[in-house]
Amino acid sequence: MENSYSSYDYKLLYDKINEYNNSNNDVKEFFTKFSFNEIINHNLATNNTTFIFKNAIKEDSIKSKIIQYLNKLHPQNLNKIISSIREIIFQTKDEIDELVYQCLEKIKRDNDQIRPLVAALCFELQSTYFTTANGDKIFFRKLLLTEIKNQYISSINYSSEEWSKDKSDKIMILIGTLFNQKVIDFKILKSILDDFRNNILYSEEGNQEYFEKVEKSLQQICCLLSCLIINYDIREKLDNIDNYLEEQMSIYEDKKCISKKIRLVCKNIISEYRSKN
Repeated sequence: MENSYSSYDYKLLYDKINEYNNSNNDVKEFFTKFSFNEIINHNLATNNTTFIFKNAIKEDSIKSKIIQYLNKLHPQNLNKIISSIREIIFQTKDEIDELVYQCLEKIKRDNDQIRPLVAALCFELQSTYFTTANGDKIFFRKLLLTEIKNQYISSINYSSEEWSKDKSDKIMILIGTLFNQKVIDFKILKSILDDFRNNILYSEEGNQEYFEKVEKSLQQICCLLSCLIINYDIREKLDNIDNYLEEQMSIYEDKKCISKKIRLVCKNIISEYRSKN
């Protein structure tokens, strides 16, 4: 770029962009989404203009490809989408993080037909990685499970101003969906259920705040159990969680310290859970 464009003059730079013609699809896509704010926010020296444009194009391209592939996902092309994502050359941790983020968000926001497909995709991509400058490999699975753990922790932080039932339900759906596709194993799921066992345990010393926590935990565990694909072996490995819930509901029915609505929801989930093969 000539010296006359060494600083960002809006009109001159805009005219220069409009004159530019390049057949490269990544470059074309970048220019269609170009934003001066995005360039300014990089907060880099004007002499690094080439560096800014090059990296902005690359970052946008990776994210765009991931979103496009996920949006095209359906039962007939699952293997094709898996192959396409595997062909992406991930060169930074941020790029793998973007893949993790987009997969998890799609599971949380999409319908019951799409969620298992995204989870199956995650299962197949577990060995995807990028290599650091030191030769270390950072795997998709590790980043995925770390993010799931972070989201789970946020879902049981009931005192947080950001906590909501809707967000919590979506995280439970996420965990259940990934368990069904063997991305999350029994050890992780059992640890989560053990947390809820402790949270819903009746306490004679419990105050209003304690029983509010019980209700939120019951809502979460009911949402999680409703998402699980259950068979006899799984039911046994989960330590007959339905029996534990039934025992606690018997106490709460007598004590009436949690709402009738929550008690009914829990009873229905117990019945649903037992009816699954």
